[in-house]
Amino acid sequence: MKKFQKSKKSEIIELPYSVKDRIFFLKKGVLKLIRITEDGEEVLQDIIQKGDLFGEIGFENNSSASEFMKVVSEEAILCMFYRDRLEEIMLQKPDFAITYIKFIGFQFTKIKNSYKNILFKDAKTRLILLFITLIESEKINNGQFIIPKYLTQKDMAQLICTTRQTVISLLHELQKEQLVSNIDNNMIINDVEKLKKLVENVK
Repeated sequence: MKKFQKSKKSEIIELPYSVKDRIFFLKKGVLKLIRITEDGEEVLQDIIQKGDLFGEIGFENNSSASEFMKVVSEEAILCMFYRDRLEEIMLQKPDFAITYIKFIGFQFTKIKNSYKNILFKDAKTRLILLFITLIESEKINNGQFIIPKYLTQKDMAQLICTTRQTVISLLHELQKEQLVSNIDNNMIINDVEKLKKLVENVK
């Protein structure tokens, strides 16, 4: 049921049109999901990491011809399968269906939280929450964390819905607070646990 596509760093993955709805699973690597606006500008939609499932996951067709993916890790392995085949397997294997439904619920919770953050939290809190999302994806609970170089200031701005200049100012502020350091062109979170405590009580 699966088809695998291996890609190297900086490769663009443009998925050809398909009559059938497809679901994608990133087995290895990191991708940027990018949308092209009507003005031709590239806008970062999401960072897709190992283990992420995306596509028509909610059983609705949301595909867009103006979207593509860029590999930002050394290698990426992308798996694809068709939605109708997935539905057949869910009917045959109820345990798998329950697991999948829980996963979809988790995905929608993440989306809901993202919109909630944009609407009700200030830019600094949104930036810290973005960092925490990256940290948690790497399963790091304490110590230092090096922010991946593929995540540019422009990317950060687009992901938290603010301007690049605001992100630059916030990074300077975090450096003054000794939460972030810039060493040899690497942006480093100095204390993961301390960063998480800053937003623990933010609703």
